[in-house]
Amino acid sequence: MTYMLARQTLRNLEIFLKDKANIFFALLAPLIVLGLYILFLGRIQTDGILSSLQAAGLEGGEAQIRAFTVSWMLAGVLSSTCITVPLCACGIMVQDRKRGICADLLASPVPRWLSQAAYFLSVVAAGLVIGLAVFAVCLVWLAASGSWFLTAADVFGALGTLVLSVLSSATLLVFVVAFLKTEGAFTGLNVILGTVIGFFIGAYMPVSMFPAGIQYFTLFVPGSYSAGMFRNFFMRGTLEKISDLFGAPFAESLAQQYTLSLNFFGTDIGIPVMAAMLAASVLLFGAAGAIAAYVRAKSHKN
Repeated sequence: MTYMLARQTLRNLEIFLKDKANIFFALLAPLIVLGLYILFLGRIQTDGILSSLQAAGLEGGEAQIRAFTVSWMLAGVLSSTCITVPLCACGIMVQDRKRGICADLLASPVPRWLSQAAYFLSVVAAGLVIGLAVFAVCLVWLAASGSWFLTAADVFGALGTLVLSVLSSATLLVFVVAFLKTEGAFTGLNVILGTVIGFFIGAYMPVSMFPAGIQYFTLFVPGSYSAGMFRNFFMRGTLEKISDLFGAPFAESLAQQYTLSLNFFGTDIGIPVMAAMLAASVLLFGAAGAIAAYVRAKSHKN
């Protein structure tokens, strides 16, 4: 049984990894974040912070401020990757349903749960494989740009965030995509989610810039907690340097503006609560997906 599960999981993963166009679209949202930063967002944010310093009569710190904005951008790239890659990997489920492969699996002498478990595991595996590659690129970018202020604890913390974020996205998206019957519906979901997710998790601009209602709405998006954790691990080293240079009040103001902590209906929450929220989403949507799969299996028997 374990062998059959592993083989079907590898089959799904291989189909995803061989489709270069699918991988490109999976990385489209992170590439948009990167492109916007390179074209104008990076310069605007860096110049804006430096202007605030100059208005306060403070000089210097350009390297630290640039490292701060680079770290913010890379946190957005990673958090977007943890959502869009699992989403595109879910496309295998829809393709198999259209081609009748799902019906063949249901008619075969294997447990009904095995194919669903294989889809989920392949989505997680795809998210981890591509996510780890993007994570490595982000670390190289930080080092090459002179923006490396991470400790070993920050690196391992970000790595743990990557794993938890992929699990959270996979459980949610596998649950949702299981209800889609056509490739057109999946394409629509892919386009819509890939377009708006960067805004809701604060990858294009800090969530603090949104109206209060939208800020509260983002609290119901698991990816917001993923982005918040990545920002903390990637940016707190630069914040400590900025605090040493310009004082703790200025650093705290930057942390609030760039939402290193999330305002949960009037209460600021940090890394432990964000991690708990992501873990809770894994349990919630994992249980919901298992129940939905059981109901579908019963209906097929009848």
